[in-house]
Amino acid sequence: MSGPDHETVRERQRRVSLSGGRWEEYVRLFLSERLEGTGIEIIVGKFESQVKERSRTLWKMLSLPLKVSTSKETIWGDLDLVAVKNEIPVTVISCKTSLHGRFTETLFWSLLYRMLTKIRVVLAICDAGSGKPGDLRSEWGTPENPNDYRLLAESYLDGVYVENVPEFCTLREPTALGGIVRPLNELPDDIKRWAEEKSKFVYVRRGGLEHFI
Repeated sequence: MSGPDHETVRERQRRVSLSGGRWEEYVRLFLSERLEGTGIEIIVGKFESQVKERSRTLWKMLSLPLKVSTSKETIWGDLDLVAVKNEIPVTVISCKTSLHGRFTETLFWSLLYRMLTKIRVVLAICDAGSGKPGDLRSEWGTPENPNDYRLLAESYLDGVYVENVPEFCTLREPTALGGIVRPLNELPDDIKRWAEEKSKFVYVRRGGLEHFI
């Protein structure tokens, strides 16, 4: 979005209020609003039992195989949100306010999903920044001078989507967008495009699952 927009500010404030101050719920509400009418649903994916109860097809496609375990065949990833169309997972959305201590976890699961499935993995972040209170700076460097976070994201994520919502972050300067780091409002269109691409590779047969990976 370009420039201040009073309507946008009101929308964000409403979404912050509805989310109860939780970034993950803020992102879910935002994406659900922007994807309304597309047939794409944004679900909470962290609870395996709930996903399995909803759809065994969805559960099968999100479960990751364990190669050497004798007690369990699959493992459930760290799935904050999942974009789903026709019970087929399109995009895993990892939601973080800050990169402190959790970024490597997102990269690990992204690497597994990228290796074993066609499910894209992205990061939605408000960029809570680093440094001293009152002088917080973006954790992402710049496109011209990328730091390690930005370089790792370029290699192991399908996108980083940022929205500097004041209620979640108070940066001295906005996150420098460019390359892998893009505004959150571009994610809905990307999800729609990926859902269309996904439909060319995945289909469900009655009584079973067929998927190409």
